[in-house]
Amino acid sequence: MSSKRERARPMSPEERRAAIVAAVLPLLEQYGAAVTTRQIAEAAGIAEGTIFRVFADKRALFLAAAQEAMDPARAREDLVAALVGVPDLRDQVIATVELLVDRMERGMVVMMSVRSALGGDGFGERGAQDPPGPPRFVVEANQQLLATITELVFAPHRAELRVAPERAALALRSLVFGAWHPGMGHGDETLTPADVADLLLEGIVPPISPTAPGGAPC
Repeated sequence: MSSKRERARPMSPEERRAAIVAAVLPLLEQYGAAVTTRQIAEAAGIAEGTIFRVFADKRALFLAAAQEAMDPARAREDLVAALVGVPDLRDQVIATVELLVDRMERGMVVMMSVRSALGGDGFGERGAQDPPGPPRFVVEANQQLLATITELVFAPHRAELRVAPERAALALRSLVFGAWHPGMGHGDETLTPADVADLLLEGIVPPISPTAPGGAPC
């Protein structure tokens, strides 16, 4: 056995970039806009100057972190994993709600931190002709997430639905956003993932009885 310690394989630029972004995401959740490049370097196990050999500046790093937090490909991978071995539609909806809530809460913290740290819209990618509103990557990520929910959750159960899978996915996303977005001011009223599944699949009005009062057929 050789007594020499093998040197670790150097990271490629893409791997180094991914490692730095992976390190900064939990720090943004913990410290918000106050996170420093020194903290990021320590978490990534690199010298502070290495950050700026990969990213032009802190703005570019934070933008990459925001895009990673919204990555629709990662959301798809997570949803595929969450649905493994869950054939029932109601249970699939509950699993999807749990994933969406976690994704939204973590993503919201990161996006707000980035916006606060960089000022203005915090992203700097909007062109002069672009309408006001969220950055393009946020809109596109949400569109792809909606398509993923449609494909993986509702399309396989099309025969069980009274609406198109696309509308079912939109309704689910709307319920989650409305129930958990911190700006909605819910007070003490909260919905559980099971509540959302029941509201989505059964509605809020009891089914009409097949018999009229007195037991006569309608």
